[in-house]
Amino acid sequence: MDITQQLRALEAAGGDAAKLALAAVDLAYPEVPEAERTALKQSLEAVAVPHWCDESTLAHLLQIPAEDSAGRLSHLRALNAVEPFRSRGTTAVNVQEATRLAIRKAMAAHPEGKFQSMSMRAANFFQNDRTAAGRIERIYHLLCADSEQGATELEKFDREWANQAPSEDRAALANAMRELEETGLVAGRARVWVLLVGAWAQKGRGEGAQLKDAAAQALTLARAVRDTRAEADALALLGEALKAQGGLTEAKAAFEENLAINRRIAEKNPENSGWQRDLAVAHGKLGNVFQIQGDLSEAEIAYRTCLEIIHQLVVREPLHAVWQIDLMSAFIGVGDVLEAQGKLNDAQTAFSEALEIGQRLVEQAPSNASWQRALSVALNRRGGLLEEQGILESAQAAYREALTLIRRLAERDPSNAGWQRDLSATCNRVGGILAKQGKLEDAQATCGEALILIRRLTEQDPSNSSWQRDLSVAYNRVGSILEKQGKLTDAQATYGEALRLIRRLTEKDPSNARWQLDLSVAYNQVGNILEKQGKLDEALAAFDRELTLIRVLTEKDHSNLVWQRELSVAYKRVGGILEQQGKHENAKAAFDKAQAVSARITGQDQTSGSG
Repeated sequence: MDITQQLRALEAAGGDAAKLALAAVDLAYPEVPEAERTALKQSLEAVAVPHWCDESTLAHLLQIPAEDSAGRLSHLRALNAVEPFRSRGTTAVNVQEATRLAIRKAMAAHPEGKFQSMSMRAANFFQNDRTAAGRIERIYHLLCADSEQGATELEKFDREWANQAPSEDRAALANAMRELEETGLVAGRARVWVLLVGAWAQKGRGEGAQLKDAAAQALTLARAVRDTRAEADALALLGEALKAQGGLTEAKAAFEENLAINRRIAEKNPENSGWQRDLAVAHGKLGNVFQIQGDLSEAEIAYRTCLEIIHQLVVREPLHAVWQIDLMSAFIGVGDVLEAQGKLNDAQTAFSEALEIGQRLVEQAPSNASWQRALSVALNRRGGLLEEQGILESAQAAYREALTLIRRLAERDPSNAGWQRDLSATCNRVGGILAKQGKLEDAQATCGEALILIRRLTEQDPSNSSWQRDLSVAYNRVGSILEKQGKLTDAQATYGEALRLIRRLTEKDPSNARWQLDLSVAYNQVGNILEKQGKLDEALAAFDRELTLIRVLTEKDHSNLVWQRELSVAYKRVGGILEQQGKHENAKAAFDKAQAVSARITGQDQTSGSG
């Protein structure tokens, strides 16, 4: 092949990465007969199909003897686009990413189906490879070779790995699926599940607010191909995205539709454990919305239904780790509701059950990041309950154990937004205990770290309302420490930031009772500073706003003893300011109302028998 032919080959490539890579064979081996160069080009295409390739892989893909495969790979290693891939063996290679993807797309465009047949061979080659990388590679190729079978196996594969596979393996699966979507090599049901698997992996990393469009797209495609389970999965994903963005009403509608579909599916075959598990999770997601909206009775029903279904699955198969994590989450949901209802003994029992499961799982697999994270959540719940009971040393021990777990995860993968958020929240809890113990400098350092972490996240994604709420909580925590240090001006400014953030969120969605409670707390913090500064009229206005918010919440649900206690305290604050202003009759009326609420709380405590 002379220089003129070489130049013509380059010109014919026209800047196309795939054609240029094949032309590079001619340039590298101009003296080799054309038939051999053609064979090398076919080999380069085959090597570009999988993410990595060695002699045995190439021999299987081209159906050639191993010695021929070794010789061809030896020639291909001289090309700039072919690199060593030593993590898969000393003889393994891969094609540079951009070139590999270009070759795959060019092959897929050929009408004779060469790409599909080569992908099926690759899927078959990796069929017996039970490593995580091998299993991902198989499903990756199967989706291209047979989209229907690939979609079915991907769905099963993803459910098997849910809350069980190491985070790095789930990330590798998501990256492979993202590559298929970005290169446009999947369609139909295959594309639906590729979208869902990639999006849920992002959700697992705390990036839920960014997924509304992906969820809506997956939902549309699922309905178009009439995949009911994919439709339910997409609705659940859409609900999570809407919830993270602050659209609680819309999220609830998506979760209700998700529940209705899963109920229909589960009723068709009550013995199908996977379908029963989906039904349980659907109840749990709806329960969480009820909880955030302040409807504790409905939240408790939903969580207990979830718990009952999952418990039945665990009885059937006690060693199923995914169901153990689901059971743990259900116990935490029930415990949250019981705590809000003032049933602290019952809440402690629920949290203890969750904690026991988490500890057992982490002992079985100390390196499993998902289980470590779940255990940290259970420890934080236990710490919160102990803190509420005034058992500060034990609360601090639980928080610090949670902090050790989540800090290790956050340092292991700083890009995981979910772990960074958990680290911020846990730092806040530890800082709160330190402040109560009078260790203000340590509290300031710890809460300051929490503020930096969550502020960084909100800058990355301002649309995430959950993070905005966390930021307001962090500002409040830092402000309370500044207040204790006597730095009233700085505290007032910090409280002002918290108030600005949470007021904006409540305006966005007034149905979010958690945000309404946060707003009342923010007004209380501001009122305290104003009172200390002697600005009694302004303090009274702030406390009045706090009282109005709490009164509205308690009217929605009298069973929430947390709100009832806040209402009693809010009346006392208003009464205190009125008394300082010399308005004794008005002050007495406020104090009387506070006492009436306290009496009602005492009656509820006695009725529950667990106060």
